[in-house]
Amino acid sequence: MLENHPENESVVLRIIDANINRCAEGIRVVEEIARFAVGSEGLTRIAKELRHEIRALSGLFSADTTRFRDSAGDVGGRFSTPSEEKRESLAGTARANFFRVEEGLRVIEEFGKLVSLDGARRAKGLRFRVYELEKTLVANGPAERPFPELPFLYTFIDRSIVAEGEVAGMAAALIEGGSGIIQYRAKDIPVSAMRRDLAAVIPLAEKAGIPLIVNDLPELAAETGAGGVHLGASDADPFEARAMLGPLRIIGLSVSSPGDIAAAPLDLLDYIAVGAIFPTSTKEDAVVSGLDAIASARRSTVLPVVAIGGIGLENARSILDAGADGLAVISAVLTGDPVKNCFTFREIIDRKREEKAGA
Repeated sequence: MLENHPENESVVLRIIDANINRCAEGIRVVEEIARFAVGSEGLTRIAKELRHEIRALSGLFSADTTRFRDSAGDVGGRFSTPSEEKRESLAGTARANFFRVEEGLRVIEEFGKLVSLDGARRAKGLRFRVYELEKTLVANGPAERPFPELPFLYTFIDRSIVAEGEVAGMAAALIEGGSGIIQYRAKDIPVSAMRRDLAAVIPLAEKAGIPLIVNDLPELAAETGAGGVHLGASDADPFEARAMLGPLRIIGLSVSSPGDIAAAPLDLLDYIAVGAIFPTSTKEDAVVSGLDAIASARRSTVLPVVAIGGIGLENARSILDAGADGLAVISAVLTGDPVKNCFTFREIIDRKREEKAGA
């Protein structure tokens, strides 16, 4: 039906034009809120600059995309949803219009790839700048799912160790034990089973105020409302993950060398995970990097540094002393009594926290 459409390019440019208008209108609403409600000259200026740059996208795709406009023939202009007809507050109005702009820029990016890669890249860059403005104007400080106080215990529901019927109970135990972040990791089970697991554990974590993040799969994290995602070096692009999850959810990235850190988009991340620090049974092919990798990472970024790989009670303190902000522990917590194991690690972490506070 679409392959031989006689006006493919004009249709694409019509879509782009409609979304440029949509984005410019949405950011203008945000601009007025920044100007009159917040009274911030800086945020107003940023919104205004974004509006002009969004309008300028037209020239990157065509000399004038407005010539492809057909308002009278637009079937989508004849209806609206109830949510479009109601606003509860200025903050809600801002959020709705930020979403409108971000969604529109994503449309421009995707369709723009058909006519101008430069225009598509520009739209993507604008989208991330809009995320930052939203974070400043609407979020007003901490994320909805706050990052734990440093240093902290980072635990796992690893489905290679935790059976299906034990998932919710394990989540409760890790919460009771004092986990700062819990990661759900499942490598060899169907996505439908992952969804069931996450439906059981995310409400428990949210009630406790603990981020429950998903390993590898940002789309699953976005779909289920998880607290974020952890990405490996070969997993989804952090830019794409941030686009899926928005500005208020956690994204972590595994790194193994200073080069990895230098190449990482650190401004999109909430933490980096370094390892394997010591040999580990949960990832036997992991390259062991040692404590020097923690010290090197600490010098390379101000982001929280999480150590992973072979961490046990005997080496936890040395890892914290090397500069780690988080201890990612799998086997040493999941083997035996997880509540007791967490408490023991927390004693080491709390002692280090007290020493740092008194220094």
